[in-house]
Amino acid sequence: MSAQQLHLAVLPPGAPGPADPTRPADPGGPSGLDGLAGVARTAERGGFDFLLLPETAPPGPEVLTALGALSAATTRLGLAAGLDPAVHQPYELARRLASLDHLSGGRAAWSLTAGPDGGAGGRLRHGGPPPEAERPAHATEFLRAARALWDSWAEDDVPADQAGGVFVRPGAGAFTHHGAHFDLSGRFTTPRAPQGHPVIVRTVASPRDLAAAAADADVVVVPHTALAEARALRADLAERLAAHGRAPGELRVLVSLVPVLGDTPEQARERAAARVPAAHVVGTARQVADALAGYVRGGGSDGFLLTPHPAAGALDAFVDHVVPLLRAEGLYRAEYTGTTLRDHLGLDRARRASRETAA
Repeated sequence: MSAQQLHLAVLPPGAPGPADPTRPADPGGPSGLDGLAGVARTAERGGFDFLLLPETAPPGPEVLTALGALSAATTRLGLAAGLDPAVHQPYELARRLASLDHLSGGRAAWSLTAGPDGGAGGRLRHGGPPPEAERPAHATEFLRAARALWDSWAEDDVPADQAGGVFVRPGAGAFTHHGAHFDLSGRFTTPRAPQGHPVIVRTVASPRDLAAAAADADVVVVPHTALAEARALRADLAERLAAHGRAPGELRVLVSLVPVLGDTPEQARERAAARVPAAHVVGTARQVADALAGYVRGGGSDGFLLTPHPAAGALDAFVDHVVPLLRAEGLYRAEYTGTTLRDHLGLDRARRASRETAA
């Protein structure tokens, strides 16, 4: 196993978990930009692939605005926005995500999330959120429309010597999408992003989610389960990927969990009992590192989406004490070797569909 085969991402402490977006946010979480910047810098110091900021995070700045600010506070860390398609429209969201990818030098990701009834934003959306039964199909078509927008630009639509945007090739950005939920045509005004497409993250809470992830995701986040169950889920995913003409290496599987560290096993258990309703990995740094390494080596996942214990300094403790142990075992990168999030994840740059397909 190479040094870059274990992947780590972080959900800021206090934010709702990806498998339970309805869980109330912890008011002690880092809701302000300064707090989020601290989490981001620590995660980057630890070589993490990305930080995921949900739209349902504690009260604070709008998600894409916050991630735009974090792009200036970091240089390598991927920046994933948890955004519910029921709250947005394809053109505006595709443009903002492509802009984040440009602004960050290719570090943007979109985690398709779903809150109850679209949350407050869904109720304010023109026409209201789609009915619950239609939401999976609505989200899938939303993503397909966004990809058509991103693919409406070719690599050479802005010539290298005219990169300032004064001149673009005729037809650049022209798109058409006709579907059950969206009927769009016009011109997309943001040139092709550094990654081709932002990285797409899906969360699995049901077989329906598994099918969607196999069809269109780059990263899938799954609940923490026993190793045998995790391996069975990955085998299921491999079959579903093959049905879409995709190889297992085109999808990264991350397990969502809460690590709780202590100087002794007893201290870790006390901390878990005090603040974490359902901690998944509890123990000393050595015990936590061994648990994560065993899970990945056993074929349970490609890595983990971590929600650090809410106690101050929990992420720093993980980076300072667990990460070095994973690196010593050859399971984790010593440093970033690429500049984009797709580089970190070991994924190819997103291929552009033909203009006829994108239109």
